[in-house]
Amino acid sequence: MTRSNRKQHYVPEYYLKNFADNNYLHIYDLKNKTKFSNSISNTAYRKNFYNVNCDFFNKIIIGERFEDSHFIDKIINKYNESILARFFDSFNPTRERILKKDNRTTISLIDFHSLVDFILVQFYRNPKLSILFKHIDDLAKNKYQADNTIEFDKITRGIVILLLFNELHYGRKTNFIDEIRNTYQPITEEIKTIKDLITNSYKIVYWNKTALDFVTSDCAMSFMRLNDEDLFSTIFVPINTNVAVVLINKDSSSFDQTIEENGTIIQLEEEDKIHVETYNMSIIENANRFVYSKNGRFPDTIHTVNYKEWWNL
Repeated sequence: MTRSNRKQHYVPEYYLKNFADNNYLHIYDLKNKTKFSNSISNTAYRKNFYNVNCDFFNKIIIGERFEDSHFIDKIINKYNESILARFFDSFNPTRERILKKDNRTTISLIDFHSLVDFILVQFYRNPKLSILFKHIDDLAKNKYQADNTIEFDKITRGIVILLLFNELHYGRKTNFIDEIRNTYQPITEEIKTIKDLITNSYKIVYWNKTALDFVTSDCAMSFMRLNDEDLFSTIFVPINTNVAVVLINKDSSSFDQTIEENGTIIQLEEEDKIHVETYNMSIIENANRFVYSKNGRFPDTIHTVNYKEWWNL
């Protein structure tokens, strides 16, 4: 049996590296309203976050057998992070095409399927969903009169992540028994719906040429809903301090249906820095608790954003 990796990141290290200086991040704590720095290896992780009971999973998965409690963390690393790290690195040569204003070619060369997978994985691995898993944990323990030796919230997190990987553009297939597949069918349908909306969204690539850096957080993106009927109106994803992507839901009533092209590239000059400030605040408002900066600069109004206790149960 291999040694378990206890530090299991819910925001990948390859992503945090894009906002770090010599592998260190400047961090703002929304709860304590304080600043500090830390290495990316010691940021955005929880011990044994994805570990599950192998015996239970071997009973509900067909055609595979696992012996390590951290096998889901290993699947994430092998079938997701190793692929998506290359996607984020690809924006370095893309920068040159952006500067040359070769917008059409650049848009076609960007692997947006990797971005879709990144958003989906970040959404479903986010600790915010622990609220849902804790609720299922309480229901399961009540129904089966289980003691605390089995953590049903981890079981649910593991099942949802494996179901998610079944639907990714660059995923990995897991064959569940019918009972599990049928019970979690609503989650599968939700994943498919969100995936289709994001994949078919209108994409804006921002090249930030202002003196302000894009920041990120322990959520790594911001969802915005302009209308109650939208699953999302826009999703903002900072790729690094100079590049970010906004995805606009074409099914949203706020989307201009007369737009025919699939995306565009916008360069933000110094007079446009209000856009950087606005998107940075959206990242802060969607953070769980921590905001990350490469140079230690945070918006002056960051102290006005409340820490959401109910997100961090």
